[in-house]
Amino acid sequence: MLWLIPMPDGRPGEFFSWKELTSSATASRLGMDNTPSNEQKVNLKALCSMVLDPLRRHLGKPVRVTSGFRTEALNKAIKGSKTSAHRYGLAADIKVTGLDAHALMEAVMLTDIPFDQAIAYAPGRGGHLHIGLSTAHNRKQTLWAPKGGGYEKYDFSK
Repeated sequence: MLWLIPMPDGRPGEFFSWKELTSSATASRLGMDNTPSNEQKVNLKALCSMVLDPLRRHLGKPVRVTSGFRTEALNKAIKGSKTSAHRYGLAADIKVTGLDAHALMEAVMLTDIPFDQAIAYAPGRGGHLHIGLSTAHNRKQTLWAPKGGGYEKYDFSK
């Protein structure tokens, strides 16, 4: 089981709300329900407790979730990966004012934050950092998503 710090007011994390972890313009536009199950809520709490809240504390500035939980239907509607950790409440795409995806990746690597996969997206593909957690073994896989498509092993020398 994933490690959790319970929030007395019911929020999923110290710095994060249910709304920001589950909001989706696409779901709203299409009239789709994007409500997580109880198991997915537990995963979202773990994502906050283990990844997002520690990163926010490390950076000392707000971390904005651009995409959090996605139901299967929403993930399909946005053409997300069929194996997306977002579907389980175990991933978030994030941005931080003043930091690009490379700087966010570097910041994550300077911490002891556990993660399964971190993907830095080129500006032409959103310019965000995808960070996911595993309920089993966190691989600490780092990837770069270049403008032209696909994924490459992240090069820390750039």
